[in-house]
Amino acid sequence: MIVLGKDIEDKNIFKILVFIWIMSIPFKNAVYQISVITIIVFFLYYLIKFKNFSILFENLKNTKYLFLGFFSIILSMIISNLFNLEYLDNKSWHIIYMFVIRYGLIFVILIYFYKLDFFNKKEIIATVLLSLIFLMFTGIYEIIGNMNVVMSRGILGTLDNRNTFGLFMGMGVVLSLLIVKDYKLIGLVLILMFSFFMIFSFSRSSWVASTSSIFILFILNYKKIKIVHLGYIVIFLTFLITLYFNFDSFQNRFDQLISGYSSNRIEIWMHTIALIKDNFIFGYGIDSWNNLPDSYLVRFPNPHNLFLEILINIGLLGLGIYIFTVMVIIVKIISSKNFILLPVASYFLIVTLFDFSIFTSKELLSFLTIFIFLVYSNDFKKV
Repeated sequence: MIVLGKDIEDKNIFKILVFIWIMSIPFKNAVYQISVITIIVFFLYYLIKFKNFSILFENLKNTKYLFLGFFSIILSMIISNLFNLEYLDNKSWHIIYMFVIRYGLIFVILIYFYKLDFFNKKEIIATVLLSLIFLMFTGIYEIIGNMNVVMSRGILGTLDNRNTFGLFMGMGVVLSLLIVKDYKLIGLVLILMFSFFMIFSFSRSSWVASTSSIFILFILNYKKIKIVHLGYIVIFLTFLITLYFNFDSFQNRFDQLISGYSSNRIEIWMHTIALIKDNFIFGYGIDSWNNLPDSYLVRFPNPHNLFLEILINIGLLGLGIYIFTVMVIIVKIISSKNFILLPVASYFLIVTLFDFSIFTSKELLSFLTIFIFLVYSNDFKKV
């Protein structure tokens, strides 16, 4: 007789599927697409085979406010699209559908199998770190092939955008900070390595977001700071100062950050705000950016700001729903006293104030799905 959630073969299959999914997230390739589909197919197979629908309803009950926020976001997307058919692009409806599948359904699947004890949180965190380390090695390979990347455009690895590479390296910095307590040497080495590649991606949004996360982490743990921690800080600062005075490219990019050079972001924001004023209740619909009545904006991929992107796409209604959902997550972190996740939450929030799309960035949203799973995981007592 097979005990629900305990069958070793099914466990191993699911672990392999999730491993492939997480490892493929940074690369946004066909493997990522196929892994999402196979995870869903396995979930449907297992659900039909054992008919344990009660677990789904119990999980929904434990996350009712989160799902209220999520489905309200989907509803606001649909409403905005219906009110703005003339601005919609070819993928406007597809994005909504995939938003439900890639993030909503995958979250449901993760908490379902977590409750059945198919995997644990350490395995998820370790796999996330492994995927970021693998991406980092593609950056090492790039440097070996062309040392000039650290002096010019910045490190991309196998990606097509340095800000995306910087996003993941900054995420690696923050996650490495969280494991230093249990794995001091490994954590410190990873912090230094991820910091190097984050710096030389020249992604200033990742610099600001990771620095803010580190600051929040120290505030939360100021009573626990010991001499050894001060030693870590000295090592890290020495590392940064050494890089600063030995690489003109780092100096130039840092000086741009300090001087407030926005890389056209302020102009993008001003143009976006002007359009928002004309349609502020429902916005212009999902993926309407390239069809907006402003020729200046089509030169850029998105508004480069979380709040402005929400307003331009789904309006004030959508912004209110997003704020509600974020507050639900923050309150959950605080009420569960899982404060170690606050620096991670701040990283996601701050980095999206300057880069990335909250609707179409598959990499960002997939890792955000994993983060929200970690926030709620303690609510799912394993059977």
